[in-house]
Amino acid sequence: YAMENIGLNASAKPVKSAKIIGEVLGKYHPHGDASTYESMVRMAQDFSMRYPLVDGKGNFGSIDGDAPAAYRYTEGKLTPITSYILNDLKKDTVEFRANYDNTLTEPIVLPSRIPNLLINGSSGIAVGMACSFPSHNLSEVMATLIAMIKDPGATTTQLMKHIKGPDFSGGGIILNSKAEIRNAYEQGLGAIKIRGEWKIERLQLPRSKQQIIIHAIPYGVNKARLIEKIAEIIIAKKLPPLIDVRDESDDKMRVVLEIKPGTDTKKIMTYLLRHTELENNFQLNFNCLKPNGEPARLSLKEICRYFLDFRKEVVIRRLKYELS
Repeated sequence: YAMENIGLNASAKPVKSAKIIGEVLGKYHPHGDASTYESMVRMAQDFSMRYPLVDGKGNFGSIDGDAPAAYRYTEGKLTPITSYILNDLKKDTVEFRANYDNTLTEPIVLPSRIPNLLINGSSGIAVGMACSFPSHNLSEVMATLIAMIKDPGATTTQLMKHIKGPDFSGGGIILNSKAEIRNAYEQGLGAIKIRGEWKIERLQLPRSKQQIIIHAIPYGVNKARLIEKIAEIIIAKKLPPLIDVRDESDDKMRVVLEIKPGTDTKKIMTYLLRHTELENNFQLNFNCLKPNGEPARLSLKEICRYFLDFRKEVVIRRLKYELS
């Protein structure tokens, strides 16, 4: 909201993060600059968010766990998708409240046309409760909402024709069965098992030599730590056919595992899946606030229903504003 207010939309020129953080602290959020910058950094990381909301210029950290540059060095502006989240804000579509010193107003919620909670996920811990939402594919979520408009009584099984399951930013394969995912969506609770992806690459020279290339790892796994763990296994000689591990990543992930000729690659990967974070669980817990501010664990269908009711309210308020 602060970025939108100073005209930092997707077509604008990026400004220093320090200016954005100052804007937020001075007008709306009189707390620590570090926590405010951290949340801005997270919104710019494509490995943290499925659909980043901030277009960051400069060092915003990496999947290896490197820290971002200080906010006096980096720059940012909003990404194009945020126009759907902030659209119609000036048309009396949502309630506003006074800011901390009663000099300005800020929106209580944003009149979003996309359910950001589902597409970008969220995780947090409060007093005695926690939530953990995985990210989902935007096209699939929108198809689900359209199906619910056409048939308000649709079951979770019918909704899963559109949403097949979570869609994580780092790629990887989901190992759960359809029944397990449906169960998690119905109860708002479960675990998603994610496995990294790899392929076998044959070398031209020397002939018959092959290597394993890991090109996707589970969401939330630190790549540098994963490579460290594989290196420890090699040094301890727990897996003799595995000779070396190298990180050849650039824009795309590429972790190379060198193996002895004639090695059974399946056995190597089975061992690594068991002893490293190449296979990982993501806890799913749909705990969230209902529109009346009451926390509850909701099913996927209930979340979609509340979002559609909210959209209806926003559209009616917009039309009334335009008519007046």
